[in-house]
Amino acid sequence: MNTLFPAFSRLLCGLMAGLTLLMSSVAWSANVIPPDQLITNLFNEVNERIQKDQDRIAADKKHLVVIGEEVLVPYVSFETMAKQILGKNWRKITADQKKRYTTAFKERVSSSIVAQYDPSKQYQLVITGQRKNEQGDRAMVNSDVTEKQSGKKYQISYKLYVDNKTKQWQVYDVAVDGISVLQSFKTASAEDFRRNGIEYMIAQLGQPEDAAQASAGKNTP
Repeated sequence: MNTLFPAFSRLLCGLMAGLTLLMSSVAWSANVIPPDQLITNLFNEVNERIQKDQDRIAADKKHLVVIGEEVLVPYVSFETMAKQILGKNWRKITADQKKRYTTAFKERVSSSIVAQYDPSKQYQLVITGQRKNEQGDRAMVNSDVTEKQSGKKYQISYKLYVDNKTKQWQVYDVAVDGISVLQSFKTASAEDFRRNGIEYMIAQLGQPEDAAQASAGKNTP
């Protein structure tokens, strides 16, 4: 599972706006802002924040984590991601393990964003469509994201749902060129859980990327 983090983190780094930001001083409602407009708003706002904080990021790339904590956490459901990754194994672990696994996953994503961040790259977002379910509480937003310098284009789809408590849209999956990030993690996770168990997986998430990959290799027959 750990070998998938570089691709995920590069995506989040360049396209973090697609997953994140609303200004904390503005109370958006899922009934007011449609998902496609929400993704556009997020993209624009996070780019403004990153540009504004360039000096602080240059001095310490971990400032990206601060930005993420301030603006990402309320709008990305890491718990739903963790449930999706573990699948049926989610029911086999304790409440404490669920909490620690979710926290470790979120922290690994944050550390990977810091490691993979490239300030020389800028991206342009074009929304190409959206679909909702009949109830109107789940949606998929499709987009093309282009790296301005190279012209390389990614087809990015975002899955969202309306949280019952907050009544706001939450991102819980991203598909890159048709490949679901969570499905990729889930496939690797099932084997990792069977061979090594949840405590090992939590510990792996807490290790630096290179160390985690080396350790994972040693535990693969």
